[in-house]
Amino acid sequence: MKRKVQKIISLVLAIAVMLTSTVFANASDAEAMDNSGIMFCTNAINGLLNAVFMGFGALFPKNFENVDEYKTENFYEGTENFLEEPAGNAKWYLGFGKASMVPENLKDGSKEYYTGGYFTQKINGVYDDQGANAIAISDNSGRGTVVMAAIDGIGVCNADVRTIRAEAERKLKDKGVKSDIVAININSTHCHTVIDTQGFGLEPLIKTVFQNLFSFMPFVEKTRSIDPEFYEYMIDGASDAVVEAYMNKEPGELYYFETKGIGYSERNNNYLDDEYGYIFNKRYDTEGYQHVIACFKFVPDNQESAPTVFANFGGHPTTINRETKLLSADYPNYIEHKINAEGMNFMFIQGAQAPISVNKGGVKTESILAEIEAEIAADPRTADYAEAKKLGYEFARIILEAEENAVRIEPVLNVRMKEVTVPLEYGLMELGAVSGLLGMTVVRDKSAPAGYSIITEVGYLEIGKDIVMLTVPGELVPQLVYGNVVDKTQSYLGEDWTLDYTADIIGEGKTVLVMGLCNDAIGYIVPDNDYAPFIADSLWNTELGEKLWGKPQRHYEEMLSAGSKAGSTVIGALNEIVK
Repeated sequence: MKRKVQKIISLVLAIAVMLTSTVFANASDAEAMDNSGIMFCTNAINGLLNAVFMGFGALFPKNFENVDEYKTENFYEGTENFLEEPAGNAKWYLGFGKASMVPENLKDGSKEYYTGGYFTQKINGVYDDQGANAIAISDNSGRGTVVMAAIDGIGVCNADVRTIRAEAERKLKDKGVKSDIVAININSTHCHTVIDTQGFGLEPLIKTVFQNLFSFMPFVEKTRSIDPEFYEYMIDGASDAVVEAYMNKEPGELYYFETKGIGYSERNNNYLDDEYGYIFNKRYDTEGYQHVIACFKFVPDNQESAPTVFANFGGHPTTINRETKLLSADYPNYIEHKINAEGMNFMFIQGAQAPISVNKGGVKTESILAEIEAEIAADPRTADYAEAKKLGYEFARIILEAEENAVRIEPVLNVRMKEVTVPLEYGLMELGAVSGLLGMTVVRDKSAPAGYSIITEVGYLEIGKDIVMLTVPGELVPQLVYGNVVDKTQSYLGEDWTLDYTADIIGEGKTVLVMGLCNDAIGYIVPDNDYAPFIADSLWNTELGEKLWGKPQRHYEEMLSAGSKAGSTVIGALNEIVK
């Protein structure tokens, strides 16, 4: 739907451009990209759109505190100190927890729910599951336990993450357990064909907008656009998974291994040193994203206990037709299904996946294809979820094959978390934040272009001595961490990216991973030098736009972004922790 709307807008605006603006040539030189033509038209139209956003946003009553008065709640800073070597009594302890978040009235078909990110799409039944998985891990050094959890959903905003943390701690306290948790990091898998975890359904959005507009009245309460019934299931299920993982901790050994690769680029006919063409970069042709599945395996000392595998890479779970009527958690669910069949627990950790997509139809493994055909014959509904199953089964096969290369990780766990203030610029994310529709932690901030900022989080985890996992609060362009951000000869603004790459600061010899959409969902995080008002995508990606301004650049991601400084703010904060 979003793409259809963009095409309609582009047609109208392209005509307006022809009638009301000077036509600029797409001049460029060897020194820097010159997008002055598209920038002139885009900035003019974006100025009008910003006026609309500003005027509409001003109608909502706001009771946000000032940024300098902000008081931290339900935030963990991590381990008090860092260890370079295992402690004297070092030993890995890990527990696994799992809970479903599917309401009973969806299971029996008595209620419909909106799916995530598609605005108008609803589901009225269940094909597989939507849940939360969690692991609780410590190195037995006495510095506390770290929890990592994954929720099937398009994203979970920071205020909701903090509610889950508080509820988990309450449940532990009710059990008489004294918690030593020093971090709870909650990642979203970014599945779309599950119940909306943020509040992007069209009818609830419209209803909530009108209600919140009148929330200045004493009898009108400000509310969220997320389904309130599902919200309770989400908070309860996610906190249950955290508690179960914490209670299930037991001693064992932790191992690390990687698959051979999953990042062949069909568009560029480039293997990128990999073997499998299962993910590709939609926005950039440059290197700089994770081409392997990074896997951890915990083997308990108690042979009666199930091992746990948790795996990380970035790739959008969007293999299922958005018009499906049955809930499905896409390919991560089917990786888990296969790993479970081998007697192991599993958790999928979404990575840096802003422009990273999966290659539907790319699986050629005959045994996988035959298995799917047999499943379709047994249950014709499977045909609608075949691509998700193919990828999930194939990723599981690759993971299980790579397991023989596992190496032991020394029991050292260091964590540092940091709150970050991301300035908001006028747009859809800003309007959703300040109107109260989305669960973002918002503060008044005179220094921000829209007068408001988001309080969010970044983090740095060392698992063993050589593996680092970074947490970022949105959909991150991976080149910002790994390198190869477009330079001034290719970027929209004709400028270079000026910050150090986080992986370079961490240094050679270290494996650097990213936990994306972690502890928040502030939208796409793109390089400052390649940030354009989202209307540029609609104007440029048309036949007329290409004639006027040359080969189009992709700027779809800016439609759902906090603003042009999100990239430098998040990476700057990560670099500060690392340094």
